[in-house]
Order: sequence, then structure tokens, then C-alpha cells
Amino acid sequence: MRELIVTKKEEGMVLSKYLQKTFEKMPSSILYKLFRKKYFEVGDKKAKGNEILKVGDKIKVFLSDDTYNKFLKERDAVEYDDRIISVKQIRDRIIYEDDNIIVYNKEIGLLSQSDNSKNLSVNSILNDYISSKRVEAGFTPSIVNRLDRNTSGLIIFAKTYLAAKEISLMIKKRLIDKRYLAIVNGVMEKDHDILTQLLKKDENNNKVYIKDYKGKEEDNYTKVSLEYKAIKKYKDRSILDIKLITGKSHQIRAQLAHIGHPLIGDKKYMPIEMYRENVKKYGAKTQKLLCYKIKFGSFEDERLTYLNDKEIILKKEDYEI
Repeated sequence: MRELIVTKKEEGMVLSKYLQKTFEKMPSSILYKLFRKKYFEVGDKKAKGNEILKVGDKIKVFLSDDTYNKFLKERDAVEYDDRIISVKQIRDRIIYEDDNIIVYNKEIGLLSQSDNSKNLSVNSILNDYISSKRVEAGFTPSIVNRLDRNTSGLIIFAKTYLAAKEISLMIKKRLIDKRYLAIVNGVMEKDHDILTQLLKKDENNNKVYIKDYKGKEEDNYTKVSLEYKAIKKYKDRSILDIKLITGKSHQIRAQLAHIGHPLIGDKKYMPIEMYRENVKKYGAKTQKLLCYKIKFGSFEDERLTYLNDKEIILKKEDYEI
């Protein structure tokens, strides 16, 4: 059994037309024969073909894999209100894919997951990309880690419930090694250091605040840590390789700003005068931060142990920073 999810673009379509479009190579006579034999369901009810589809409707298709793939339309693009993205463009940004996960190279300016404005996101792009391949009923594939809108690099998308559960657990236990490149203002005094501080998030302003850690945690603050190495220094800036020890929203940006080295182009965590100078000097309107490597630890479920210690690294030609 396969499951298809109705998107905004298909809202209002009649089911029979939707399936004719999906199974472009299937003769109408075969499609209507399948309706009569109850091979399709919408909302757990046997479908007749005249149902009017709504966004989010789940269409269950009870066909063998061979039959399904034989008649399936080859998609060459996914369409949105203001944008068409070719399947080739999506595949070019997929760094790794198997039956359980996709690791995607997120571009600057793209959301990880759609917000209330229904903006385009990695989540929506990859759900549309795999929509014709879905085999697991009752689960909606989703990203399992996030990057800020203007941070680029590797993001993990779970295609199965098993992968979502196991990777989320691994993230919680800090068993995934994530590495970042950052370009910061100023010359780092230390070539290598571990920063341990306290972080508090202001949800209303979507901003975090950092204070020094003095050996104990405080109410409404969480202890956060990162390790950095300065891999190149210039007279006015430094390039850092960063290992996240904890993983909190805006953590890298706020921790480095707290010690006087905000990311170049990071308007939220630097004085406005410095930001204007960054724009003028470097042409940087967004923060210079890239997640370039992910390494998995050991999975508990034996069905995912093939990913144990797997390292996924962006090639330098794919960097966007």
C-alpha cells in the first residue's frame, strides 16, 4: 500500500482526475476498474472517484509496487504558488539519500520548516519530492533538525517513522556530531576554546540571550557549550570550525557575539553600526554560518545500524557561506 498526500496545488480536484494525472500512463478503463474493485481510499473510506480533494487528504493506493511504478507519471518539477523547482535542482542539493533518510544542502533564505505564513521550506520541498514514493501509511515525513533561515548547509529529513524516532533520540542524547564553519568579526585571541555559557530564549522576539556560566544553572536559563578552532585569521576577521556540544536555537550566533566576535552579517546579534559596516565591507547581509558535516553515532535499532558512524560532508564547491 502507498499513500499520497494532497497539496495546496491539488485542492479542489476530483479524485479521479487527480489519479489520472498521477498515473499518467494508466488507461482510463483500468483506473475505473480499480475504483470498482476498491483499490483506493480517501480518509479510510473506499473511494468512488467523485470525491473533492482537500489539502492534507491522504489517498491510500492498494497496488503492487510493480503496478504502481509501471503507470506512475515521471515528475520533472514541483510547483508552488510563486516558484517552480525542477527535480534536478532538488537532486543536486541532496547530498545523501536512502530508504530512511535524506540529507539536504539547505540554501540561505530557505526555511527549514514552514511557519504560519506557509512559506516554502525544506520540509515542503522534500515532502513533494518523495510524494510519489511514499510507502508508510500514518506517518508524514519530516525534517528532524533545523537550521536558521539564513544559515546554510546540511539538514536531515526522515522518510520513515523509524528514522524520525531514532534520529530524534540520537539528537537528544547528543550522539550526532555536527560541524559548522563560521566567519566572525575580529581576530580570535585563542586558536582553540570551549565556550560554556547560559542561554535564555525570548520567544516573542525570536532572540536568545547569553550570560556567563559561574558553575551553576539559573532559572529560565540553559547551559550551552560549543568548541571552536580558528582555522584562518585575517587582520579583521577569523574563520572558525565549530563543534556543537549542545544544540539550541541561535546558540552559535549568540555565544560568539557574547565574547565580542559576532558572525559577519548577523544583524540580530551585533550593533547596527557594525552590521552596516559588514554590509559595506563584505557585502554580507546575512550571517556567515554553514553546517558542513554530520556524523551519526550508533543506532539502537538494528534496522538502522548501516548508518552507524556514517559521516556526510559537503564538498567545498557546494558551500554557501
